[in-house]
Amino acid sequence: MTGTELREDTDLKAFLGRYLRTWPILALAGVALLALVMLIVMAVQPQYAASTSIMVATPMRHDDPNRMVQPPGPLPRTDKNYYYNEQLRITSQPIIRRVVDRLGLQVKYVQEGTLLDWDVYRDSPIKVELDSASVHDLAHVPYGVAFYLHGVNGDEFTLVGDGKYGPDDRTIEVEQPAKFGEWITLDSMRVRITKVAGAKLPLEGDDAMRYGFIQQRPEQVVLDLMEDVLGEMTLAEATTVKVTYTAAPKAKALDVLQAIGEEYTADHLAQQRSELDRTIQMVEQEIEVNRGKLKNTGEQLERFKRGAGITNLAHSTILLQEALSNLDAQREALIVQGDYFKNLLATLESGESAKLPSPKAYGVSDPLLNDMTTEYATLQSDIAVMREEGKTANPTFSRMLRLLGQQRDNIRNTVESFKRNNRISLENVEMQRNDVLAKQDSVPKLDRLLADREREQRTYEAVNTDLMARLSNLHVQRAALAPEVTVITPAYLTDTDPVFPNAVILLAAAFLLALLAPLAYLICKALFSNRITGAGDLAKALPGVPLGARVPWSTHKDPAAFIANTDSPAHIEMAKLAALLEIGRSHPTELNLVCGAGGREDAATFTERLAWMLAHRGNQVVYAAQGQTAYRNGAPRTLTLADPAGTGLDTFKNRMREGGAAFVIMGIGNADSLASTPQIGSADRAIVVCQPGVTRKPALDMLALSRANGQLPPLLLALDGLTDERLPWFGLGKWPGEKRLGPMDFIRYNWRRATN
Repeated sequence: MTGTELREDTDLKAFLGRYLRTWPILALAGVALLALVMLIVMAVQPQYAASTSIMVATPMRHDDPNRMVQPPGPLPRTDKNYYYNEQLRITSQPIIRRVVDRLGLQVKYVQEGTLLDWDVYRDSPIKVELDSASVHDLAHVPYGVAFYLHGVNGDEFTLVGDGKYGPDDRTIEVEQPAKFGEWITLDSMRVRITKVAGAKLPLEGDDAMRYGFIQQRPEQVVLDLMEDVLGEMTLAEATTVKVTYTAAPKAKALDVLQAIGEEYTADHLAQQRSELDRTIQMVEQEIEVNRGKLKNTGEQLERFKRGAGITNLAHSTILLQEALSNLDAQREALIVQGDYFKNLLATLESGESAKLPSPKAYGVSDPLLNDMTTEYATLQSDIAVMREEGKTANPTFSRMLRLLGQQRDNIRNTVESFKRNNRISLENVEMQRNDVLAKQDSVPKLDRLLADREREQRTYEAVNTDLMARLSNLHVQRAALAPEVTVITPAYLTDTDPVFPNAVILLAAAFLLALLAPLAYLICKALFSNRITGAGDLAKALPGVPLGARVPWSTHKDPAAFIANTDSPAHIEMAKLAALLEIGRSHPTELNLVCGAGGREDAATFTERLAWMLAHRGNQVVYAAQGQTAYRNGAPRTLTLADPAGTGLDTFKNRMREGGAAFVIMGIGNADSLASTPQIGSADRAIVVCQPGVTRKPALDMLALSRANGQLPPLLLALDGLTDERLPWFGLGKWPGEKRLGPMDFIRYNWRRATN
């Protein structure tokens, strides 16, 4: 006997065919995913995306600390940029904290759901007040635990809640009666629940829903909101910050963005006013000091005039006075600068919290000194914010204090240098002035003294006039001050449809996942399954062993119906196998043992069909099956049933030869039973039944080992239950000679094709 020639299709065609066979898995995955989509749509509260745009009139650098949000791209990890990132966080955190306090986001009000709770922001029928004085240990406060109101009846209700909280996952279980307006103790937290007057949501009655609250840690709410708020910056002639936020319900998203815009604008305006107020205060202090000097000089001049009787200078001193006037103007400016340097050094010595006077207010226009004092004021402001928020343990706070000390030393060293230069310049002017005064020796002493008094008087008057003009200009600036930060686009919903759950997107994702489910199954099966898929696996495991038959799956379970339907493909393949056995018969009575390769194959059905087919073809056949002593209806006359129990193979074969049997078909459990059967040498052939998707490759390896050891008779392989060729219309139709499938057979057939 020769084996059938194996034919292999192209990989792509085989893969597509294998994929199409798994359509039941696709259908099952589709139904499951569709149910999941429906569950998500019903259980998850719709999330809406909102946006607003804020414009800063003054262009900013990417590392400007006044930015509310960070740049879109990551900054290099340097100490400078790390410091600016901390400044960004310090700048935006107070704004978000005020938004949280303004909208009351530290308490989340929810409607109790079957799977997920829904946020009832701004529509809650209850309000919760936290007794902050009762919070002594934050680790014992049940933040993040949901509490619900059950059985509301008038002012009475039952407070129910359970969950875990704290760093060590403490457990809290609450079910206690309570009343509206009374304090309720929940571990280290006391809360008071009150009804909201005129609330539309019912608390009691047949249609009442269960509502509750979740007390959240304010700091955590601020950090979560900072993570949820995204900023996109566009640099043009001005800086525009686009802020987006996704939340449920839609009113919450709009309110949060609107509050962020208002708080950011107010914060920036307050910073501008604070800077102007400090400058105005410094100028007013200098005016008071100058007024005192002016008053003192005026009184001295009046006393001199009364005592000396001099009211005017002689005409001979006019030219000298013009020269002295120019020198006095220079001296005046140097004196003012010297006073500023002296005051600045005194302010620096007074402590880190002292506010530095503005150089521009004293007419000092040096850009280096102006930048240094501005940076010093910015560091003071950031340190004050971190100290107010209790972040003194932050490494950034220590770094900023160190930077402040370094900046103070740099300013002190620079001012000392400026002071020395100022002193040298003043000494030079004094020398020139002394030369002019020396030329006035010929002028009467009283006239010269009078000129000095009047000149000093005019100097202080000029200083007073200049300071008053500066003060008036600063007041005008403050009165006309407008915020450089403006909300150019009010908060609006970017889409009227919810961002999540979006039924269209979820259905599309479910469709794609359903398409991928069969592919994932095939990949996993190829990686982890050790079952055979066809004749190729048999040829690799048992080379040289012929494949005698490829019997398709049949709808006829009864052997009589199987034999009667001669047009059935399974009948034709079984007849070919019977003809092959007839041609290859080597003894008058041939004993054929039939077994499954691994024991899970349906070898009994195959054995019975083979025996019936050989008898149907006119052969005297003995069907040896233990425990079977009755004929089936419609059995061929040439088929004899026999029970071989208690009889050896050699004795049983001789007895059947005496009865004139041509074939003895005997069923054996599996290949291991075949190898251990006594008198196995009396068998003429062993037919091993293999089924794709059932027979395992290790069973074939054990069979090959037994064959190599000479423990088996000649082998003949048979593939049974093949589903390579599908029934017409996926099983709704039928092959010639087969019958139509019932509902359960239809499901079993297609599932078998998909999984095998």
